[in-house]
Amino acid sequence: MESGRIIQWLVKEGERVEQHQVIMEVETDKAVAELESPASGILKGIRPGAVEGARVPVGETLAFIAEPDEQVPALPPLTSVSTETAVEAGGTQTAAAATQAQAVTRQVRATPAVRRIARELGIDLGLVTGTGPDGKISEEDVRSFAAARGGALADATMAATSPEPVEWVDLSTVQRLTGERMVQSIQTAPQFALTISADMTNALQLREAIIDQIAKETGERLSITALLVKIVATALKNQPRANASFEAGRVKLHKRVNVGVAIGADAGLIVPVIKEADQKSLVQIVRELQVFREKARQMRFSADELSGGTFTVSNLGMYGIDQFNAIVNPPQSAILAVGRVIKTPVALPDNTVTTRPIMNLTLTVDHRAMDGVQGAKFLAEIKERLEKPDLLRDLGKA
Repeated sequence: MESGRIIQWLVKEGERVEQHQVIMEVETDKAVAELESPASGILKGIRPGAVEGARVPVGETLAFIAEPDEQVPALPPLTSVSTETAVEAGGTQTAAAATQAQAVTRQVRATPAVRRIARELGIDLGLVTGTGPDGKISEEDVRSFAAARGGALADATMAATSPEPVEWVDLSTVQRLTGERMVQSIQTAPQFALTISADMTNALQLREAIIDQIAKETGERLSITALLVKIVATALKNQPRANASFEAGRVKLHKRVNVGVAIGADAGLIVPVIKEADQKSLVQIVRELQVFREKARQMRFSADELSGGTFTVSNLGMYGIDQFNAIVNPPQSAILAVGRVIKTPVALPDNTVTTRPIMNLTLTVDHRAMDGVQGAKFLAEIKERLEKPDLLRDLGKA
């Protein structure tokens, strides 16, 4: 992430704030993040230009939290980072791009619900003219803009190509930046995949035995994903190369086990992080996943919830997928792709054949940080923890 856009200030200059109070909403490269106050005090010295709609480079100072009688330095005006603009062959910026660049610095007035609709439709509110009081943008304004733009795109397409009807769909910010990160991952990291099959008989029996207890404490059913987060976190503690990052030509071994969980939403894929997952109980993990799913519907997370991941779990089993290869989420060294549990014929030691619930686990690895043997050991430990009754019993007590 290089910059973020200010959606709205939730506190006015001169007002008192408490530590951890949300004071601003910012659109990041992942979602709408709620920025919390680092301390208690009075919000002072908001930087000129730090207005709603401004795109701000990471690391800039925007304001101060100070004592009531404390003087704060005057900050220089903020130079907003313009969005990408199209340039014609002659080097002249197009009219549409110039309008968009100007719109970045214009204050945008809209409710959170209207902003959500705009994100879903891929509309930049800086380009929409509000018809409400003081130029406030309504839902009707956003939908009218989307309809007009859609018509213009359709007309251009019909004129330039065949009369075949088409529909253009704009990517959300999350979808666009996720795609860019995945391209970067494939281009820069030598990746390979290892797959192992786990017999889920004992794991499903454990889930059935404690599912009512978990539901009573959380209101949620115990999912395979929650079980895997706990098991993977324990294995990461024992296999540090899987809990690592490749940075600046060296491997960074993380002491904390922070497991990101890929969650699909209408606006795109988001990966909130369960911090120190190896130290949390199943009940705590289930609760956090429940909160993440709710937040994913609106794409509204705190910055802390989306940062610090050291490993990622992506489960598509609930969609009927048997097996898939995920792409490493840089700078992490590995990601685990989880398929569905399916009854599969299995040969027993006495040469008879029966069916068992089998789940495929595929580990994609950045070869710079971890080799095949290290990856195989990590997968083997996950398989063992899923299949061994004594290890599962310990899990059930957590």
